[in-house]
Amino acid sequence: MKIHLSSINKIILPILTAGAVLMPANTAKDSLPVQHKFYTDIITNDITPKTLDGLKIVTDTNFAGGIIHHFDTKSIQVLKSRIKKPDSLLTFKAPIENAPNIYLEPFGYFFANRPNGPKSRPHMGLDVFISPYSRKPKNPVLIQAPVDGVVISHKRARKEDNVIGNSITLLGRDGRRYGFDHMARPDDYPDSIPLPTVGTILKAGDPIGYAGATGETSMWHLHFTVMTDEALEKQEKSNYWKTLASQAGYSELKGQVNPLNRKEAGPIAELLGQYRGGKIGLIGDFKLDK
Repeated sequence: MKIHLSSINKIILPILTAGAVLMPANTAKDSLPVQHKFYTDIITNDITPKTLDGLKIVTDTNFAGGIIHHFDTKSIQVLKSRIKKPDSLLTFKAPIENAPNIYLEPFGYFFANRPNGPKSRPHMGLDVFISPYSRKPKNPVLIQAPVDGVVISHKRARKEDNVIGNSITLLGRDGRRYGFDHMARPDDYPDSIPLPTVGTILKAGDPIGYAGATGETSMWHLHFTVMTDEALEKQEKSNYWKTLASQAGYSELKGQVNPLNRKEAGPIAELLGQYRGGKIGLIGDFKLDK
């Protein structure tokens, strides 16, 4: 029996939209963003709309007015148990491919020393630059999903937001969480694709948006973060990391690991290491104040 894509869309899209937003905890002034495009071949993927049943989406507003939608902690753990697969069974993609001038700078490495008023703070991700002098590229530079997974957090930044800007977090099928920060605004380029919303199911290589300069930066780049539950558990028990969080003063601990460390970050580290300037296992020079 031949099934037309238009028929699948009529069946799948309403289910997807309803399935992920079953129990909103509170209501923000602006409603959930327009739902991202879902892929019509999702019916053959073993991450299905049913995978999202019973998950709870909450809505927060940060101090600068940015709207953040995300699954709550319990829902993320439930989702992880439903979708996780070993690295060996998955395909991994570099977050940015086929763009000229992709490079990494030392000050953008994990744990590089970043000024923060009278104190310093560590850089908890990896900065991927995509144009000479970090200027706005003439053509948008596409960011793609590094592995199959589900979007668990979506943030829209206001113009005055001075933190991470437009961002999403993907829970990969490998159990790791991947953060994409400073992404472009819809009006930065004509015909921009919208950021994927919470509950969007993505496959490795699927588009998720463009590199931008939103939030606390004037440079066009992608701030890429890799996080694991194992690292978070260790951080929460470590006096070093507790002190780190109190001195950093910009973000709670999330289980961040060095994206260039193969042991911690998995296969994505080798792909990132292929960028100009990338070295597997390299970390920055951040030291806690005495």
